[in-house]
Amino acid sequence: MNIRKIFHKLLSIEEALKIVEDNIALKPLGVEEVDLTEASGRVLAEDITANIDLPPFDRATMDGYAVKAEETYNANEDNPVKLRVIGKIEPGEEPKIELNSGEAIEVSTGAPIPVGANAVVMIEYTRRVGEHVLIYKPVGIGENIAQAGSDLTLGETIMRIGEIIGVREIGVLAALGRHKVKVYRKPKVAIISTGSELTKPGTKLAPYKIYDINTYSISSSVIEDGGIPVSIGLVADDEYEIKSKIMEAMEKSDLILISGGTSAGIGDLVYRVLERMGSPGILVHGLKTKPGKPTVIAIINGKLIIGLPGWPVSALMIYNLIVKPIIAKLTGRRKPEEYEVKVKIARRIKCERGRENLIPISIIVNDEGKYIGYPLIEHSGAIATLKRADGYIVTKDSTEYVEEGEEYSAKLFSRDIKIPDATIIGSHCPALEEIIKILEAKGYRIKFIPSGSMDGLIALINGEADIAGIHILDDKNMEYNIPILEEMNVKNAVLIRGYKRMQGLIVAKGNPKKIIGVEDLLREDVKMINRNRGSGTRILLDYMLKSIAEKRMESFENIKKKIKGYNIEAKTHSSVAIAIKLSRVDVGIGIKTVAIQYDLDFIPLKDEEYDFIINKKSLGKIVIKEFINILKSEEFKSLLKSMGMEAQRNIGELIWGDELK
Repeated sequence: MNIRKIFHKLLSIEEALKIVEDNIALKPLGVEEVDLTEASGRVLAEDITANIDLPPFDRATMDGYAVKAEETYNANEDNPVKLRVIGKIEPGEEPKIELNSGEAIEVSTGAPIPVGANAVVMIEYTRRVGEHVLIYKPVGIGENIAQAGSDLTLGETIMRIGEIIGVREIGVLAALGRHKVKVYRKPKVAIISTGSELTKPGTKLAPYKIYDINTYSISSSVIEDGGIPVSIGLVADDEYEIKSKIMEAMEKSDLILISGGTSAGIGDLVYRVLERMGSPGILVHGLKTKPGKPTVIAIINGKLIIGLPGWPVSALMIYNLIVKPIIAKLTGRRKPEEYEVKVKIARRIKCERGRENLIPISIIVNDEGKYIGYPLIEHSGAIATLKRADGYIVTKDSTEYVEEGEEYSAKLFSRDIKIPDATIIGSHCPALEEIIKILEAKGYRIKFIPSGSMDGLIALINGEADIAGIHILDDKNMEYNIPILEEMNVKNAVLIRGYKRMQGLIVAKGNPKKIIGVEDLLREDVKMINRNRGSGTRILLDYMLKSIAEKRMESFENIKKKIKGYNIEAKTHSSVAIAIKLSRVDVGIGIKTVAIQYDLDFIPLKDEEYDFIINKKSLGKIVIKEFINILKSEEFKSLLKSMGMEAQRNIGELIWGDELK
């Protein structure tokens, strides 16, 4: 083999896979025979040829009467053909009766056709009169008969090596009388997660630790791709322990996956351990991708080892691009099962030139029924992206921007895209989450992307959302929502009245920093957490800070610089409350509801109006009607009160736009 070592030279995905194939044989690992009950999802290791005709005899496909077709040609409603019934044949019976001219034999669906008959008249077109049957409709030769061998002929190849056995294939094998089938052995894939900060789910989480995600998400991917995951467990950032786990994995598996510890930094040890363990060692260290650059590929004494990034979303994307095609070859699949759909990108994305950018996306369906890829531009360690991302796109290394509306092939994390019954994009609100829970309990699929009021408004204008929750303050007349709709000349939506929420400053119980208003955010001893840009909460805060800047005769930019944590953003009100609860910050801006939920103190600033823009094309959807009915219900009004919010007098009614149909 041509052993090539590439150190600190970034390679494309294709180059990395080529090096693997140049240095190790990627082929099925052996054959085993399994029972049909265990064959689902396995890969055929033999061609399947029919050893019998299917069906093995001529049989009736309908209940009725076996006849000579020629004797029915003149039959009609006014002049039925009369034939003498000489017997009956049920499925599984040997047809001992021979049909002669002027006769008919009653048959059930699946029964063999007697000698002399060449058609079956459906029972619906007959009437039994004593020993005779009246036939009111003619039949052609062969009508309602499945001829012997019409499905499969003896010796015909019906399945080939490399096919994945599914429900249909198992049915055919059973029909051929096969109770066992030869399949390729499943590769055992060892999974090691590295990091001193990792804790196994199900155990108490100590301070500054996080739960292990990759063992479980990667195991699930391995199962879906036809392998057997072998969990080797967690390992701390220690060279001796990492080596020990790798040696254990080599004993138990055909392929080893290690997540984390692959960068070239002082605390990342996997690549050092691999280089010292055996020949030929590391073949690839670094991919020309973002994220996923620190991926490592090594062969140690004939065993392939792949080091994946530690961040969960990065790990899954690199798994799909590198590991999935390798497992496909080890399982004997003709090619990896890649699940892809064409999407139009919803927002402009800045890319890093010189790298293939892997960009997670949430897939939604616009009001024209087209797939839209909604980019999730977050740090690859963002856990929420795992839930929100349906897949990802891959840009070329020469791409500087992905423009809005560009079409890309999206690679899916799983084979199923569940098309939502309704897509909600916009401001986060705990009460909205309660509505979503009620709808989901009724069986509706709801996709919710909390990205801020302005982003929700833009998504709705673009036809990407059915509903957007908004609370956008117009600082000229101090009104909510309607002014921005008129300013942006929104034509394709109506505004439905929602409820009032109290916005304010959230602080720890007892208010240890004695914060009384927004001006306290400028103090040296106060650290805050902000909401994301484009959110109505952020817009309100900026309005108040501009007022302070004006009063102090300072620039708004200068005021922002004085606030510790102004640029630390949270996408939800709950995230703000949790940061304060855990003493990571002193104060945040959010709604009273989450202060109540997390037993925190609250300093009120302003009542706001949280309303719902609804796409006109979505108004006819049953799920949208249900949404509006929930808003109007007395149960929801009571729920709002318990959450520290207040239902508007005309909640659920149209307050702007065309009349509801």
